[in-house]
Amino acid sequence: MEKVIYNKFGKATYRLREVVFYDFMGKPRGFLVGRTVYDLRGTHRGFFVQNVLYDRGGRVIGYVAGARIDGLTLPEPEVPPVPYKDLPAPETPANCVDLELPRTAPVWSIMRLENLLV
Repeated sequence: MEKVIYNKFGKATYRLREVVFYDFMGKPRGFLVGRTVYDLRGTHRGFFVQNVLYDRGGRVIGYVAGARIDGLTLPEPEVPPVPYKDLPAPETPANCVDLELPRTAPVWSIMRLENLLV
């Protein structure tokens, strides 16, 4: 199953296919290990919990259409572009483990979603 991840303006930015994050050019960008997000180098980048993508500090950076966060308005998502054929995903780095999401007030991250998995 594929989930489209939108940024704070409602723009489709990433796709989550099983445990791999892809951009809309079909390039793998990161991995999901449990609820923890890693980039291709194995660097911890954030969390994906109940269809909401958080940065490492627990601030909202993206969401799946239909997600709900008490106290935070999510924009209406735009129709995503048609993705290119996905490239094969590399192996998940061995050091990637599931971590705990820090709990904070529901606020948007200052980081752009487009920069999360570069």
